This record gives sequence, structure tokens and C-alpha cells, in this order.
Amino acid sequence: MRTEPLLIEADALLARGRADNAANLLAPYVGREPGDIGGWHRMARARLELGDAHGALRAAGAAWQLDPDGAESLFWVSRACTALGEHAEAIEAAYAACQDDPGNPRLHNRLGEAQLAAGLVADAAEGLRIAVDLAGYDPDLYVTYGLALFAGGRPLSAREAVGRALALNPEHAGARSALTRFEQAMRGVVDAPTLAQAVDDFTESLLVRPGDHLAVRLSPRRDALGYVARVTMIWFLAAFCVSAALNVTGFVAVPDDFYFGLLCATAGAGLIHHFARRT
Repeated sequence: MRTEPLLIEADALLARGRADNAANLLAPYVGREPGDIGGWHRMARARLELGDAHGALRAAGAAWQLDPDGAESLFWVSRACTALGEHAEAIEAAYAACQDDPGNPRLHNRLGEAQLAAGLVADAAEGLRIAVDLAGYDPDLYVTYGLALFAGGRPLSAREAVGRALALNPEHAGARSALTRFEQAMRGVVDAPTLAQAVDDFTESLLVRPGDHLAVRLSPRRDALGYVARVTMIWFLAAFCVSAALNVTGFVAVPDDFYFGLLCATAGAGLIHHFARRT
């Protein structure tokens, strides 16, 4: 029973976007309690949010081994497979999850996302159409349905679907993001050929190819590099100021070469920080 507060804490960290802290919290726990399916689910989510698709699949696979027919385990297996570009496996897992819990709109949404990532726009649109008819209370379904409609060449219907999501939840971030994407895609559309090109480009943006997750993983590393460089730069500046103060007061005679070295080190750290933020 002592483990429940830990999982609640992991949920809170994930909700605040602190996946790294959640992963660090969960790693020793799933090592001690490898039979806790919920712990593995949370670890899969944390690894996905950190851009570690392989780690997410390992965690989801551990949960699936314990509960082969569990819809939640299949959900995370599907998400990890999509991130890796393993679309057949992602769709199969999502479909199995829907079979296990057919009344759960979250699972039908996952199936639609997996199909869109694989380029199966018509399949996604048809499945999501049925899902929104059965679960018209779920804004996530409407957003994914809107994406499928736009990719299928129906931008007005896509806006209508996303508008329904906003009617259900005016603060829905995914719906607002979808509308922004629609607007960007429609810029420059003046006739049928330019509309067709816009739709093709939009559909292309939904695809996930094998290896795409590697680019995602670089982002946290760049952020960490930028952070270390920034802290290092601050320490070098502090050392420069302290040395200058000591030299002025006469407590210590600081050679000019020392100042020059500190300035060069500070400039180097500043450049690393700058480029880490830009790339």
C-alpha cells in the first residue's frame, strides 16, 4: 500500500510536464516491483515524453507481458510503436485495445492517430466518424477526426469537427493547435491545385517515419547542454567579479592572464548556450 503515494506523485509530475523527474522516481520502483502494471504504464508515458521511444516500448512491453489483453497496456504499446514508425504493430495493438474495451473513446482515438501516422487517411476518417457518432462527448476524438478530414481534402468539415471540440472544451489545447495548423496549411490556397498541394503537405506532416524519434530525443540533450553552459557562464562571471574586487582592494594580486582566461571561458560558455538554444 505504500506504493500508491509514489504513483500519485508520478502522475502529478507528468501532469506538470516533469517527465524526467517522473522517470527518475519510477525507475527504482519498477525495479523493486516489476509486477506493478500501473508503474510500467507511467514509465512508458514518461519515456515517450522524454523522446525515448525505445525505452517507452520496453516499459509498455513489460506491462503487456503481465497483462497481454489489457487495453491500457496495448494503448502504450501502440503509442510507442507509432513513435518508432512501426505502424503495423501500432495499429494492431490499438485495434486489439478497442476490441478489449470498445466503449472507450481514448482507444478509438489512439487507433485513428496510429492510422494517420501511417498515412491511412481514409481508414482513420471512417473509424473516427463512427467513434464520434458513438462518443460525441469526447473533444479529443473530434480533434483527431478533424485532422483526418483535412488530410482527406475536406478543410471545411475539418474546421467544423474541431469547432465541436472547442464547444465541448473551450480551452482544449489540441483543438486550438489544430486550427492554427489548418490556417497555416491554407495560406496561399487560391484554387483546386493549390488546395490539393496544401492537403498533401498537411498529410505529410502527420506521417511518422522510422527514425523520426531520434530527432525528438536530441531536444532534451540540447536543453541540458544549454543549461550547463548557462550555469558555467554565470560561475565564470562571478569568479571574474570576485577576482576584480579582490585585486582592487589589494587583498590579492590577480595577473592579467587570469582575467583573460576567465573572459575567454565565459565567452565560450556563452556561445555554447546561444547555439544550444537555437539548434
